[in-house]
Amino acid sequence: MKKLLALALVAIMACGAMAQEMDEFGMWTMVDGEYVTGHSFPLTTPSQVYVTLHNTSVTNVGGYEVSFTLPSAVTVTTLDIPNSGLNFGGSNTNHLIGYGVPLPVEDLVILSTLNFLLLAELDEPFMVEMAGAVPPSIPGWDGPVIADGVNPDILVQCGYITGSPHVFTFQGTGPVAVETSTLSGVKALFE
Repeated sequence: MKKLLALALVAIMACGAMAQEMDEFGMWTMVDGEYVTGHSFPLTTPSQVYVTLHNTSVTNVGGYEVSFTLPSAVTVTTLDIPNSGLNFGGSNTNHLIGYGVPLPVEDLVILSTLNFLLLAELDEPFMVEMAGAVPPSIPGWDGPVIADGVNPDILVQCGYITGSPHVFTFQGTGPVAVETSTLSGVKALFE
């Protein structure tokens, strides 16, 4: 009986440890000192969203690839890539990025920053969806990928911090029923 109880306890602990996924992409903006996954941006005001990596399995990141959608009313003014990184994908929404110096890993890794302007009001919320970059480095995989910073030949398939490809919402100008997530709220789920 004691062995059965011990095995049940081990199984319960293992299920709890597996609840947190590894290598997850997200998109966030900063509002009042908090990272959020949705926001109503003012017109023609310089704003930012961050492409992020969470819960990574590598010690540093040598590069990444992902594509995503943006509202047509958004014009990206600059794509800031840390550590002398280059976007070999040639697009603000198709990232095939390699870093000159690998990025160190923390709880939240900002992979790149999109500086943009919202040029027209949005009549309704716009859901940003992430997918694999074009062309993908892993054939048949339609999701984000990171390259290990120690050995860039090691490619890691990634998921989404939200649990689905919908990672960010550009909210309309009026009251919106879309609930945003905060980084501290997401982290609290795993504490």
